[in-house]
Amino acid sequence: MSNEQLFFGLSQVLRKFPKETDRVLCHFCFKPKRVTNDVCGIDNARKSQVLISSIILLKTALDALPLLSKVLKDAKSFLLANVYKSVCENEKYADIRKRIGEVIDEDVLHARVPFVARTQQCFAVKAGIDGLLDIARRSFCDTSEAIHNLANKYREEFRLPNLKLPFNNRQGFYFSIPHKDIQGKLPSKFVQVVKRGNNVHCSTLELASLNVRNKSAAGECYIRTEVCLEALVDAIREDISVLTLLAEVLCLLDMIVNSFAHMISTKPVDQYTRSQFTNDGPLAIDAGRHPILESIHNDFVPNNIFISEASNMVIVMGPNMSGKSTYLQQVMGTLDNLESNSSTFMTEMKETAFIMQNVSQRSLIVMDELGRATSSSDGFAIAWSCCEHLLSLKVYTIFSTHMENLSELATIYPNVKILHFKVDVRNNRLDFKFQLKDGPRHVAHYGLLLAEVAGLPSSVIETARSITSRITDKEVKQMEVNSQQYHQIQRTYHVAQRLICLKYSSQDEDSIRKALQNLKESYIDGRL
Repeated sequence: MSNEQLFFGLSQVLRKFPKETDRVLCHFCFKPKRVTNDVCGIDNARKSQVLISSIILLKTALDALPLLSKVLKDAKSFLLANVYKSVCENEKYADIRKRIGEVIDEDVLHARVPFVARTQQCFAVKAGIDGLLDIARRSFCDTSEAIHNLANKYREEFRLPNLKLPFNNRQGFYFSIPHKDIQGKLPSKFVQVVKRGNNVHCSTLELASLNVRNKSAAGECYIRTEVCLEALVDAIREDISVLTLLAEVLCLLDMIVNSFAHMISTKPVDQYTRSQFTNDGPLAIDAGRHPILESIHNDFVPNNIFISEASNMVIVMGPNMSGKSTYLQQVMGTLDNLESNSSTFMTEMKETAFIMQNVSQRSLIVMDELGRATSSSDGFAIAWSCCEHLLSLKVYTIFSTHMENLSELATIYPNVKILHFKVDVRNNRLDFKFQLKDGPRHVAHYGLLLAEVAGLPSSVIETARSITSRITDKEVKQMEVNSQQYHQIQRTYHVAQRLICLKYSSQDEDSIRKALQNLKESYIDGRL
C-alpha cells in the first residue's frame, strides 16, 4: 500500500483479464471423445462452442499480459518480482499467442451478449482456412439477415414501429412488442404470446423456421471451427503448465490487490498487522478476521486463537450456524472440505486417512465436525480416537464438533483446551453472538430450537423434546462433574501458556519481570 501507483496500476490491469481464465484451462487438459451419432450432434456443437470460447478467452488473457509486464517491471517486492520473472519474462506466452494469431482472427473478442458471442465464435477462425466453414458462415449470415428482414416486414405490415428482436441461447430470436403499440388483439400469425412487464413476447412460424436454420448453421460453424483448431489445441496442451502458472498468478494478484490491499485501505490501520513466522513458536492470532466474509458482513465478529505446547489441541463447540466453520476458515483458509462439507462418510474417512498418513509435528490440523456422516456412536468413537492419535503426535490441532462428550478429553489430557461460541437462548430462540469463549457450554436441545424455527409441527417438537430430555439428563449431570475437574487441571496449564507467551515476547526485561510477578500472584489468589 506504500506504492499507490503500483496498487492502482494492478487494479486496472487485472480488469483486462477474463474472470474465467483459471476455469477455461480445463478444456485444454484432455481431449474429449467425439460421438459421430446424429443424435449427439447438438452435444458435439456445444462442446465445440465451449472450446472456441476458451481459446478466445485465452487470447484475451495473453493480450493483457504486456500490460501486466509494464506495471510489474519496476516492482521491488520479492513476490511481485518473482511474478514478473516467471510470467512476464517467459517467452512461451508470446509463442502461444503467436500460434493463436496464425489461426484466430485478430478482431475476435470475448463477448457476453448472447448473439454477439455466437457471431464471434462463428467467425473466430480466419477466412479461407476451411472451405466448408466459409459455406456454413454464409448460411449463418443469410439466415441472420433474413430474420432481421422479417422483423422489418412485420413493423411495416402490422404497424408496430417499436417491435424489437431480442435473442437468447435457449429460444433464439423472438419478438418483443410494447403494450401501447398493440391495438386490440395481435394478429393470429403471432404465436407463443407471453406477457413480460410492459411488453409482449411472441414468435411466428416463419421466425421459428429461420431460428432452426440459423442454429443449425451456427452448429456447423462450431464443428468446422473445432476441426481447424485441432492442431492449435494440441500445441496449447503441450504448454498447459505455463498456462496453469498464469492462472495461479492472476489468482494471487487478485487476492493481494482486490482483497487484502483493498481491505486494509478501507479499514482502520490498527485492525491488521503483518504476520510473524517462527520455526517453533506458538500459533497466535489476535482478533482474527476473515477478509472476504468481513467485506460482505459489516458486523463481522473477530476472535482469537492461541495454540502452544501447553495446549496443542483446541476443541471448538457450538450449535449449528454459531460460527465454527467460519472460525476454522480464518485460521487456515478456505478448503474444499470446509466449503462443501463432504456429504458421504466414505469421502470423510478418505480425507481423515490422508491426514493421519501425512501428519508431522510441524503440521497444523483443522477438522470440521469429524464423524457427522455416520451414526452418533460410531462418529463419536472415531472422533475421540482421532483426537487421541493427534494428541500423541503433539501436533497443533483445531477440532470443531457438535459432540459435547468430546469435552471430556480435557479431563484426561491437560493439553486439550475447550472453547465454545457464545449463544443465548431467548424466548425459545437462539441468539448467536459469534464470540469465542473459554470452556465448555451446554445449550440444551439447540437442534430442537432450530427445527422449530425451520417450521416443524409443534407436536413433533414436543415429542422430540420429551424423548431427548429423558436421554440426556444423566449425561448433563456427568458433564457438570467433569467440568469442575477440568477447571482445576487447566489452572496449571494456563500458567504454562502464559510462560510460553512470555518466552516469545518482545517486551523488555522489566516488563517481563512484572508480568511474571502478576502471574504468580494471580495463581496464588485463585484469579487465574
